[in-house]
Amino acid sequence: VEYRDEVVPVVFEDGEQNEALIYYATNIEPTLYPYHWYKEHVVRGARENGFPEGYIRTIQSVVSIDDPDPLRPDIELSIYR
Repeated sequence: VEYRDEVVPVVFEDGEQNEALIYYATNIEPTLYPYHWYKEHVVRGARENGFPEGYIRTIQSVVSIDDPDPLRPDIELSIYR
């Protein structure tokens, strides 16, 4: 998968405006799925930033898979302990 970065405008509910740096896939491989631990990071980040519950449910509905590296999930999720 290849990625690009881009600065995009963001408008908050109170009308405040800012910019955000995003990374997005430019060559999406439909047979690749995120690891469970990565999806957990995204869900937690959405909750911490007050995203709407419907959006969080959409993230949670994304199919994810086990990481073939058995040590990586614990390492990745250790930041929440």
